[in-house]
Amino acid sequence: MSRKRVLVIVENLPLPEDRKVWREIKALKEAGFNVSAISPAPSPFSWWKIEEGIRIYYYPRLLYTKTKFSYLFEYLNAFFWTFLLFSRVFLRNGIDVLQVCNPPEIFFPLGWIIRMKRGYFIFDHHDLSPEMYEARFGRRDFFYWILRVLEFVTVRSANKIIEPNKYYKKLVERRTFSLSGKFIIIPTAPDLSELYPDEKDVSLKKGRKYMIGYLGVINPQDGVQQLIEAIEFLVKQRKFTNFILYLIGDGDAREDLEKMVEARGLKSFVHFTGWVSSYRTLRKYLSTCDICVDSMPANSYSNLSTLNKILEYMAVGKPVVCFDLKMSRELLASAGLFASSNNPVDLADKIEWLLKNARRRKGMEEEGRKRVEKEFNWERIKEVYQGVFTGA
Repeated sequence: MSRKRVLVIVENLPLPEDRKVWREIKALKEAGFNVSAISPAPSPFSWWKIEEGIRIYYYPRLLYTKTKFSYLFEYLNAFFWTFLLFSRVFLRNGIDVLQVCNPPEIFFPLGWIIRMKRGYFIFDHHDLSPEMYEARFGRRDFFYWILRVLEFVTVRSANKIIEPNKYYKKLVERRTFSLSGKFIIIPTAPDLSELYPDEKDVSLKKGRKYMIGYLGVINPQDGVQQLIEAIEFLVKQRKFTNFILYLIGDGDAREDLEKMVEARGLKSFVHFTGWVSSYRTLRKYLSTCDICVDSMPANSYSNLSTLNKILEYMAVGKPVVCFDLKMSRELLASAGLFASSNNPVDLADKIEWLLKNARRRKGMEEEGRKRVEKEFNWERIKEVYQGVFTGA
């Protein structure tokens, strides 16, 4: 019998920059599946490439979006190109199992096609899109309810829904009136063979005593503006200047934040690196950090979300300062220091206190790495993920 043919579709980030999805794809290849993927193109643009033996089909990506209507154009562009590439793969190679990752929940018609041909449709649920929209734009308007409808149709259309935690499962199961048996919880987990404490590069500190790291998407809902406000408070009010912050990532808020940093005279303290796709480079940055931070503000989206960056910080053995979110506290336990929700001054206080307390940092480093190895180790969790496809 021939190997199952799996197609994975992702829109939120290019592959292999989306490390979570790329781990999944490699796990499928390792398990013997014939796997390919469709994603927006990184720079420089190409229509396809083979990465680690996996064929990735790319489509032209629109520039970062900032308004509700620009999101509409982004999603229309993504659906148009994805449908064309999906059709090419479907007609030339065939598809037995389709995995669609969100956001957004717009690819369910492709799932219908697969199911009509007696294939299997898996929805890999990464984010609560309606709550993410509410966090970004501060309202539950027409577009919020459209996202609720898209979520409903996608979940009801899928054979199986992969959820990152119990809170997502409970919420989505309830509001889509779906049977519990359709859902499987597969926790987000870093690849500990790729992310681990590594050799430091002290040159990154540029002569400063301390280095702080932020890793991930830089969109308005990620609250990076509050982190920069905390840095400004440390520099101008506390006169605490012996540190440097690296923002490792990109997003549609980056340009505005770079202007903010320059306007407030913080360029020597805050550095934007863009995306870092090499694990070796990422380990170098994170291993050199004295602490890592997350600035996601508390809201209905963030409070229930498993934040990838938190687990990646822990994998490299870094103490974490973040706002007091329900899921982040559950992940970190004593490996985290929690600031009052949405309070940049308290965030600044916690950052300064932890930087000045090497003994406390040491204990948090050991606790974080130990928790990841025990509870969020991809080498063990991936077997559950592979099993979903084996049984498809």
